[in-house]
Amino acid sequence: MLTKERKLRIMNLLEERSFVTIKELIEDFNVSRSSIVRDLIELENQGLIQRERGGASLKSVDITLTSFNEPAVQEKENLHIAQKQRICKEAAKSIRDGDCVYIDSGTTPVYLLDYLQDKKITLVTPSTFLIRKLSANFKGDIYLLGGQFNKSYDMSYGSLTLEMIRQFYFDHAFLSTNGVDLETKEVYVFDFKVGAVKNEIMSRCKRTDLLIDASKFETRAMCTWANLDDFHTVYTDSIKEGIEPLENFVICEKE
Repeated sequence: MLTKERKLRIMNLLEERSFVTIKELIEDFNVSRSSIVRDLIELENQGLIQRERGGASLKSVDITLTSFNEPAVQEKENLHIAQKQRICKEAAKSIRDGDCVYIDSGTTPVYLLDYLQDKKITLVTPSTFLIRKLSANFKGDIYLLGGQFNKSYDMSYGSLTLEMIRQFYFDHAFLSTNGVDLETKEVYVFDFKVGAVKNEIMSRCKRTDLLIDASKFETRAMCTWANLDDFHTVYTDSIKEGIEPLENFVICEKE
């Protein structure tokens, strides 16, 4: 088993159990203790987990994401897949032929592509990750935003990106984010430059929707870039029992 695959499976186990022991991981993967410890150190350095005595748990909600501990896009690609699919299936229903649509960077919006193959739209994105996922059968026009490119974030940002955004007016934008505070309604992102791109998109758009799986309610990041009330619709897969969702929330539950 490749190291990358093993780390992904460790994250999946933690999603299920919240805590796993080193002994369990050695037995599950049939590898040495040193290999498991090395994997856990790398995952901790990426801000995804906390190493504890004898094992590891998912990262504390007290950790604030910044550009120094935000995991690379590729590290998050296979997390919460079913939830992201449900969210994007519902969100895509609002897209119409002829729309100019902005699709944000990140691993959640990319699942919109499954529902856009037959749509005749203009698609705009800063994400090469998303472009690589596009089917050859996609019928619309594609604009890839330029500017300063960050390989880890897999997107463009900065002054040149903002200037290019100002050449468009969007019918619809689908945005992702790192975290949300349901009490203050603040929407967080790990980097001010990334937040600036999202802000500029919102100022140039008729309808803006936020796509977030429930894990985002447990995450804080350095920069506040929006308020939940700013969005036409907030699509998510679930919300904690006892918490009343806002009027603009759509809960995309299992069918």
